[in-house]
Formats: sequence, structure tokens, C-alpha cells
Amino acid sequence: MSAKVELPVKEVFSVPAGSVAKMPVRPIAECLKAKAASELNEKEKTIAEELEMIRTWIRQSGHIRGRLDDQFLLGFLRACKHSLERVKEKLDTYYTIRSVLPEVMKKRDPLDPFLRKVIKMGVSVPLPKTVKPDDPKIMLIRADAFDGDVCDFPDILKVFTMIGDILLRDDDQMVICGQAAIIDFGHSSSGHLFNFNLSFLRKASILNQQGSPLRQKGFHFINTPKGFDLVLNIFKGLMTEKNRNRTIISHGSSLESLHKYFPKSILPTELGGELGPVQQYVDEWEQRLIYNRAYLVEEESLGVDESKRRNTNPLAEEKDLFGTAGTFRKLEFD
Repeated sequence: MSAKVELPVKEVFSVPAGSVAKMPVRPIAECLKAKAASELNEKEKTIAEELEMIRTWIRQSGHIRGRLDDQFLLGFLRACKHSLERVKEKLDTYYTIRSVLPEVMKKRDPLDPFLRKVIKMGVSVPLPKTVKPDDPKIMLIRADAFDGDVCDFPDILKVFTMIGDILLRDDDQMVICGQAAIIDFGHSSSGHLFNFNLSFLRKASILNQQGSPLRQKGFHFINTPKGFDLVLNIFKGLMTEKNRNRTIISHGSSLESLHKYFPKSILPTELGGELGPVQQYVDEWEQRLIYNRAYLVEEESLGVDESKRRNTNPLAEEKDLFGTAGTFRKLEFD
């Protein structure tokens, strides 16, 4: 068991009104600005007002302890196409699902020896390039990099959410244009794929769909093992209707088929591409997570306090997973 890491954590909830609004949001490229306007209903002149309305709602909610900075909240505005009511629902779900998954949201120190081993596996690897600057970013999931003798699936999901937290804050292209996932099974067997707890997979699906402001734009499976059709049906069953209607393609073992959607110029060597070995991107993200250590550990102090909730719990219909709305586990703030 690793020792508890004590880091100075700044106050992110009780912020004086207006203090965080003075920090301007990051400027974006013209192509992203055009896409945000046409697809996400973004109006530059109303962003500051919308952000202040969301901050006010968080403060007045009573039960949400969350980040109030502009760049973070703007990610939710863009994810919800600037619908304030949808932003409220998404933020509530975001912090509620995280509060009931301590196995994912606690012990997030990237310098912890055990977690560092998980990071070094490189199961989740954001790829750096796209064909056009307003294309969806690419997230490579390497299923065969998962070593079940070293860690469990919740540990993999923990690193995935840590990477997602940094992308949400830093990657405007991903926030505005979404992400396409390439799931490479490599040498994974079908038995390897079934070694998951379905109840936890359902919780993970809520975390990464209803509870995530990063939008999916497609799923591409490569090097799929025998029996994958059954796995794909389970995978689809965990999806929201919107994601089931996204592009979902199984390329079998055909890199040629994959390259029709993702040219070699934006893929690593392992997928027949020209970007070089994927290990260099695994190493880069290890260092990036370490650099953002304080930010990631800080997330452990955020969540919801159900005893102070005045609205309906957004996970109330998931009683089979979490029990009744009144018995949700509460995040203990340090």
C-alpha cells in the first residue's frame, strides 16, 4: 500500500465571486472558432456571461464541490452546445459518478510507484496528429498492453481519466472536435477480453459517456480476436443511443481497411503508420502526467455531498449499480 501523498491543494469551491472570471479563456485557431460557432452554438460575446451563470449555479447548488475556472467550465459549455441546462446536468453527473468511484478517483499521484507502472503500460495513448486541424483527435487504446497480473481494470480507467482531465483543460481541438477511438487488441485473446466485471463496466460507461464532456466521434477496432462479435455486442449495449449511432467499425486484422479512415501519416509504426513507435508517446504522457501532478491529485478533493443535495440525483435510475439515491457513498474531503 502506498503512503498517502500530502500536497498543498488550493481551494476551488469557495472562490470570491468574479475572481476567476478575470482570467481570459485561451484563444483558439480560426478553424476551431468557426467549428465551435457552427456546430456548438458558440458566441464569443456571451461566453463570459455564460461562465458566470454556471459558477453561480455551482456555488448555490450546495452539494457540488467543483472547479470554477473558466477553461474547465468552457469545456462543459462546448460539450453541451452552450445549453446551460444541459451543462448543469452534465456537471452534476460528472461529479456524482466520480464520487462513487473511489477506486478510480482516489490515489491519483502519478509518482506513486504502483500507478507509475500502470501509466508505463501505455494502454491509453492520445495520438498527436490529425489530417486537418479541425478533425477529431485520436485516442489509441491498446488492449494487449493491459497486464492483468500487474493491475486491475479500475487502475487502467484511473489513468484514462487522468489523461482525460488534462486533455479537457488543455486540448481545444479535442474539446471542440471530439475524439475518435482506435481500439487495438493486438495479441489479446477473447478470454482476456471477458476478464472484466460487467457491473463495473457499466459504471465506467457512465463515467465516460454521460459523465464526460469529451465527445466521442467514432470507434474503430483493429486486430480483433476470435469471438469479438460477442464482445462488440456487449460494448454496444453499454453505449448511449447517441454513441451507438456513431461510426463503429471492426477492421479485423486489416490495416489497409484502417488506413482508409486514418492515413499512415497520423498513425504510429505499430499500426502501419509513419509517426514512429508508440512508446515515445507513452513516455511523453508519463512526463505530462507527472508535470500535472498537483492538478490531478487535487481532483481527489472534488465531488458531491449527497447530504446537501436539493435536486434529484442524476444516477437515481441506476439503483442496481449504486443502490437508492439516498445511499450513495459520499466522497470524504480531506
